[in-house]
Amino acid sequence: MDLAAKAALLTEKIRELESVLVAYSGGTDSAYLAYAAHRALGDEMLAVIADSPSMPRAELEAALNFATEHGIPTHILHTAELEKPEYARNDSQRCFHCKDELFTVMERARAELGFERLAYGMNADDQGEFRPGQKAAALHHASAPLAEAGLTKAEIRTLARGAGLSVWDKPASACLSSRIEYGRAVTGENLMQVERAEAALHRLGFAQVRVRHHGELARVEIVRADLPRALDLAMLDRMSAAVRAAGFLYVTLDTQGYRSGSMNDVLPIAEIIGSGASAEGSPNKVQVQSFEQAITVLETAVDDMSPEVLAHVAERGLAMGALDVMLAPVIMKKGRPGTLVTVLCNESEAEELKELLLRETSTLGVRMRQEKRVCLDRGHVVVSTPYGEIRVKIGSRGRDELNAAPEFEDCRAAAMKHKVAVKQVMQAALAAYTLANDRVMS
Repeated sequence: MDLAAKAALLTEKIRELESVLVAYSGGTDSAYLAYAAHRALGDEMLAVIADSPSMPRAELEAALNFATEHGIPTHILHTAELEKPEYARNDSQRCFHCKDELFTVMERARAELGFERLAYGMNADDQGEFRPGQKAAALHHASAPLAEAGLTKAEIRTLARGAGLSVWDKPASACLSSRIEYGRAVTGENLMQVERAEAALHRLGFAQVRVRHHGELARVEIVRADLPRALDLAMLDRMSAAVRAAGFLYVTLDTQGYRSGSMNDVLPIAEIIGSGASAEGSPNKVQVQSFEQAITVLETAVDDMSPEVLAHVAERGLAMGALDVMLAPVIMKKGRPGTLVTVLCNESEAEELKELLLRETSTLGVRMRQEKRVCLDRGHVVVSTPYGEIRVKIGSRGRDELNAAPEFEDCRAAAMKHKVAVKQVMQAALAAYTLANDRVMS
């Protein structure tokens, strides 16, 4: 497929979302997605910037300036990933917890502002890399229109340049937390150290730079083309002074130069493959690592509430970050029919959701307990049907695919577009998935 066809497919994918919140960081991918979504949907899109100590102030300012320049509506959401112990402890799944917080906050905003979908800037190249954040995106059903259109990083830069966007050649810029060595707690203090050190090196003329935080030691990465200038003794002294002024005791220059994800070099290869790599021989498949999750269960039974109010409670719970809300008929004491309301959530959302049940239902009490749930490997494949491309959710264990279900929102959009029954689209998607699987097996 040529670039023009991919660009047209991107517009089609965006329009299928109807209305969307776009996760926007100001980087080339998310900026082009926000730009394309605004052109395709107008006011039915909103670019959402997640602001926290892990985002450099200069990047926030640049993102806002770009949006203003192109008339893209924006909204700043404040995320609190640093308050989550599972994020601050900084293991290999830090990016998952960061993106989980992002999409949880975005989901609340989506429900409050009346948008249909969430989207983010994953591209086709990202699918084969170690990116635990993709797992969080899959769990929150966030769409990735750039990847779905098959657009690579280079192709997105080409399209951005053709559109006259200033970000077309902007260097990649991951969040500041990615500079902290695994196992060292992420704090506001060490994020500030990294931000100040990198800003100082930018002022010395190094455009692409990373300051890797190893405690008292800062390991500086610059692109190899800049190494001759950096290895001048006078420049080394200026660089060392600039980084030490940010709070580091020792400074070393990495002679391998800048490389994305260098902190991942210390991770076991099995951990990297399990958390983000595409399945061998399946370029359209996105896999997600299986995991065990500690959850809080909230439960209460009521016998005097209308179905409409209970549906409202379930909808509000999901918008507030619940993992699931279930309503089940039960027989209570004295034979009274009632409804058992069960909420599954992360511990950090438990208090707020408990208050929802106490405030919005007629209950006199809420039961709370801690449990663990083991989830199958989750992922999706994209299949072609007579009604367009449909994502199919896959639940697997090892190499065995145990469950497959078409994404309802994709099927509903296709059914409305082609004026057919939703079940007809779902049946076509499952048939396409089964046929593709049979071909692989044979």
